[in-house]
Amino acid sequence: MKLRIFLIAALVFLLPDVSFAATFLGKQTVLFADASSTNVYLTGGDVRIATATPADLSIAGGTLSISAPVGGDALLFGGSIDVQRPVKGDVRAVGGSVVIEDTVGGDVVALGGAITVSGHPKDAFLAGGTVALTNGASGPVTIYGAGVLLAGTFEDDVRVTASDHITLAEGTIIKGSLVYDAPQQAEIPASATIGSVEYTGSSSFLPTNAEAKTFAVAGAGVFLVVSVLSAMLLSGLVAGLFPDFTQTVAQFALRGSLRRFVLTALLGFAAFVATPVFILLLLASFVGMGVAMLAGVLYLLLLTLSYVYAAVLAGSALARSVWKRETVFWRDVVLGMLVLQLIGRVPGIGPLIALVLSAAAAGTLLTLAFRFAFKREGPEEL
Repeated sequence: MKLRIFLIAALVFLLPDVSFAATFLGKQTVLFADASSTNVYLTGGDVRIATATPADLSIAGGTLSISAPVGGDALLFGGSIDVQRPVKGDVRAVGGSVVIEDTVGGDVVALGGAITVSGHPKDAFLAGGTVALTNGASGPVTIYGAGVLLAGTFEDDVRVTASDHITLAEGTIIKGSLVYDAPQQAEIPASATIGSVEYTGSSSFLPTNAEAKTFAVAGAGVFLVVSVLSAMLLSGLVAGLFPDFTQTVAQFALRGSLRRFVLTALLGFAAFVATPVFILLLLASFVGMGVAMLAGVLYLLLLTLSYVYAAVLAGSALARSVWKRETVFWRDVVLGMLVLQLIGRVPGIGPLIALVLSAAAAGTLLTLAFRFAFKREGPEEL
């Protein structure tokens, strides 16, 4: 048994035990009013920060309202984001509406439908439908938007790409260069002071070949990240909702002999190969079409659960080898899915490892289902 657990753990390699101090909250409505000396992570439909956070702040939700100072960086995802008090570090915000009313000690990166930055950040990268930077910036500024408004004092260069128009407020000061791309030239008030102005005209919004390749690579990267996170979320939910069954699967697959593990994997592999053939034979007759459709649905369910419980086996093997415990928690399964996703993308050996673990998980599920259906009692070892 120990040899088999070691082999599985070696397949998915050993990851270091990571520990960190943080405060986690997740509810529909979150009012954070308790003092905290650690990083704060919040999720909810309506999240409000009413007390200062001396470290980093990360929030994901529907409506975000920060009415207390932030001592570190702020990472914000939401439908409506309103930062009313100073942020000592950087601000990263993605939302439908992003409003930053007070000073920002670091950089600002914001993506949204409507963006208004009234603080005075260092560097700024803003992309949205309507973008307003109303109090200048200390460093370089890059803006993409339909309508762009600039006001305040800018210590460095400002680069703007606007699909509609650019507006400069009275008294705007740009000590560097203003380089902008828009359908028409901006009207610069007489009271504005600008080091130099470069109007590049209205360029095409169709990407070049190089840009298209860059977008394709970026899209593939985003798809990879989303697929990995989705798989981790699914595995964590399954393990969290069905902890007893998850524990049963892990114990059945890992506590027996190496011979039983191999036989279980062969059973799962046989199910992977034989079921499609069985479905095709049923489709050959009109009477069997209904059964074939049901079998197809069950087959897809088996494939999905097999991959999820392959992560259970990987996470359980890591827990037994690294932390010396047999109990499987949902975080072990999430870690196992992450490792399985990463290893599965290694050419050659990666897909083979994922197939072996998935086949073992499928064989375990089928065996447990058979025993449950027929109330079969038998020895653990084969």
